[in-house]
Amino acid sequence: MRNKAAFSLGEILVALAIVGVIASLILPAINQIQPDRQKMMFKKAYTNVERVVTELVNDDYLYPEASKEDGTKYQGLDNTTAVTLNDTSYSGNTKFCQLFAMKMNTIEDDTITCNGNGTVSFTTNDSIAYYMPNTSFATEAEIMVDINGDQAPNCKSGTQNCKTPDRYSIYVAADGKVSVKGDIEKSFLRTTSVVRESGKKESGQNQNQNQNSN
Repeated sequence: MRNKAAFSLGEILVALAIVGVIASLILPAINQIQPDRQKMMFKKAYTNVERVVTELVNDDYLYPEASKEDGTKYQGLDNTTAVTLNDTSYSGNTKFCQLFAMKMNTIEDDTITCNGNGTVSFTTNDSIAYYMPNTSFATEAEIMVDINGDQAPNCKSGTQNCKTPDRYSIYVAADGKVSVKGDIEKSFLRTTSVVRESGKKESGQNQNQNQNSN
């Protein structure tokens, strides 16, 4: 019988080295085309905020057109006068938070908390936690969203030493305008794609950190 030729140890090591080089070149490229979960979840939260705010500000029963005591008209969400819905009254600085939560798909039996003290107001079925303001909309109101609930790292976009933030800010004006101010949030909304953008997110984060350190 003819003896079959076997690979030498040297040939095996060379082959492994080649595979390692190829993997080091391919894996970063694969990683760049994977969905960016942070961007995807933030954009989902932002879309939810836009949808609910639009529904609320255009609801003539919940936020009717009316004039203040000084004769000027309410812009929309700043009308905190009481309304009754399903035998429950909503008014004052908690009106927006309560009505907003009512229109979201919150976790079953989850307690809605509208105390404005920095605790979670409610969590939706997709595990996004919403930190709602108590506000009369004298100025823009800030909604903070935590895209993975109570999971780590629980640090906010734009804060120093937060390399992979999971908390982001969305701002709502009395007239229903929804906006963002942070560089990372802006970069998330700038493109329709949810795949990773090499270098952009990190550069935005570094820019925020540099501004905060100045």
